[in-house]
Amino acid sequence: MIDIKWFNCDFYPSKRTGRAVRYEDGVLPRMKEVHTKLFTPWGPRYDWETRGVEIFEEHREVQTLAYLAKLFTELKAQMPEKTWQWIFLAADTYGTRVNKLSTQVVQEYFSSLKKWLREYLPDSEFELWSELETEALPLRAQAAEYVRTKLPYSIHERAAQTAQKMGRGSNPNVYLEERVTEALFIEQYYSPIKISCAPRHKDDAVDVDLPRLYLLPEALQVPWLKP
Repeated sequence: MIDIKWFNCDFYPSKRTGRAVRYEDGVLPRMKEVHTKLFTPWGPRYDWETRGVEIFEEHREVQTLAYLAKLFTELKAQMPEKTWQWIFLAADTYGTRVNKLSTQVVQEYFSSLKKWLREYLPDSEFELWSELETEALPLRAQAAEYVRTKLPYSIHERAAQTAQKMGRGSNPNVYLEERVTEALFIEQYYSPIKISCAPRHKDDAVDVDLPRLYLLPEALQVPWLKP
């Protein structure tokens, strides 16, 4: 069992930018394990017409990766007895199937992201959600039931407002089911701690039981949406 006093008393209180979810019964027990998995999903660029699909050094995505890399360096330095696995999940299906972006645009953006990941977090793993869909298929019925019966009305309403604002003709229920399927799959197959790039309210309910930390300053959150 790993000593997590530094993490619990120093790192988390000084780095948190939002209240963690399942901190006592999820985050801390997983931090105590010799091998800890971290998980960060990453969305596609929706304003590619103005920003392009390639990520450059001055872009917000690079600033966010640099910040995450700094946090990771500190974790590894202060907890040298642990091993780590950090999985970055490219939410390509959210761009193509849910929000009607072209496959080429989404692929080129995530290809660029992968290059920057190799520079800032070379030990991380990069996965495409579309390549995990077959494995996640058995969970889709459960996700649909969860969305229909357990998600608060406010979550449905917010998803509908977001879909309307984006103006891409997306179905908010498809988005919600995708989010819940992802959360169920990741928890079942990886049992990680999620390091979210989104503000906490964006993950409420749709992340189901995923233990998660909120460590990014507001200016670095959802960098794929910000110029």
